[in-house]
Amino acid sequence: MRITFVLLLSSATELVLGLPSAPGSHRRRRIVKRFIAEPRASHVDWNAPRGDGDFLAPRAHLHSEDFFNSPSIARRSSSASLFDANHVSVSVTPAFNLRDKEKRATSGQWENLAGSGYSKYHPAPVSWGGQRMDLFYMSKDKTCHYKSRDWGHKEEKYRSWSSWEDLGGDIDAAPAVCSRKKENMHVFCKGGDGQAWHRTYNYGSGGGWGKWQAMGGNVKYEPASCSWGKDHAAVYVSAPDGQCWHRRYYEPKENSGQWYGWQNLGGYLSGPPKVVTYGEGHQSVYCKGTDGQAWHKKTDPKKESGWGDWETIGGSLDSPPAAATWEDGSMDVYVQGTDGNCWHKGYKNETVTVYDDKTKKNTTTTLPKWGEWENLGGEMKEGTPPDVAVVGDSMEVYITGEDDAVYRKKWKEGSWTEKWEPMGGNVETQPAAVTWDDGKVDVYFTGKDGTCKRCY
Repeated sequence: MRITFVLLLSSATELVLGLPSAPGSHRRRRIVKRFIAEPRASHVDWNAPRGDGDFLAPRAHLHSEDFFNSPSIARRSSSASLFDANHVSVSVTPAFNLRDKEKRATSGQWENLAGSGYSKYHPAPVSWGGQRMDLFYMSKDKTCHYKSRDWGHKEEKYRSWSSWEDLGGDIDAAPAVCSRKKENMHVFCKGGDGQAWHRTYNYGSGGGWGKWQAMGGNVKYEPASCSWGKDHAAVYVSAPDGQCWHRRYYEPKENSGQWYGWQNLGGYLSGPPKVVTYGEGHQSVYCKGTDGQAWHKKTDPKKESGWGDWETIGGSLDSPPAAATWEDGSMDVYVQGTDGNCWHKGYKNETVTVYDDKTKKNTTTTLPKWGEWENLGGEMKEGTPPDVAVVGDSMEVYITGEDDAVYRKKWKEGSWTEKWEPMGGNVETQPAAVTWDDGKVDVYFTGKDGTCKRCY
């Protein structure tokens, strides 16, 4: 007796079984859905905050600041769950084997920075300017680890990577970091107790790292951070009920700064937010919604809250978005679509002529406008967002492929390179790209062995 199975596909949920095209070419079979570009109406009101949802409520079992700032080695002896003795961080730099290097037309240059991190969490790089680079990651003992390098320093010892420094803490996701000005950094993380934590570096203030500070809140994913200038820093998080919360720092005079309270931005997030800025007074938050679409919210000084409304920009996402900004106010957002491809959508301010009924004259005004979703192709590793870096008048987009290698696509002079450029590597996480030294781009990953990888 023959039994025939029939698979019915609707136009809205078109399912395709992704099969390897050659032995070993893909790591797994993957169910793929059609990418839906059009914005869809939401059945919930994104612009109506729903109270604190237990975000601000006091909770039991929160870490004290004394505990968070205590030497991690003291906690390791009393809490085996915080430390795996078989995965101690090291400072040596072993060789990194590029996967299938001999088969690629071109490859990036790779450096293994060692370390001992969770392979599912990406590192967090930042540059405060010049040839300085700082790198953070979550180690296997759940502390925050850090190293730095300054290629332009007058002393030779600082021109090589430092050893990994244990900054302590008890963190539960990838850290986030931003820099307001030279010799300054703000590091944020989700603590093992679920609240947000923060630590500041101020070299010019006499001495480096301050203490970890509890910021409160009830955080579900890793935070996002951003600074629009030397007096400002901000952190964004997603609460367990899906709302986005924001807290900002303002320093009108040197060493006179303060943190303001948490502000509820509403929304229905299904992952961590992404925040970008193109200059003073502006920040834009992007996220994947619980409906699978990409959503966007930006500052608006005309509103009492300081924020405009959430807007859906469509798409059907398989990971949180990435975004980049330009000095003229343009923005670009990138996502991994449900079809496994990398998709792009651009935003720019256009000057248009509008007829004014009151004055009976034509006037010019600037209106924001979103372009259409553009399929950039690629075969992305499931659940790994792309990342993007703006370099002068061009962009570089990085993805982690299904083969665990890294690929790059460039936009310059109004067009994209035809193909994704293979950069080599054998990595586990999403890319973390950063620009530095007036035009260089570094991309950081965590390898399957937990070490940090640098592609440049």
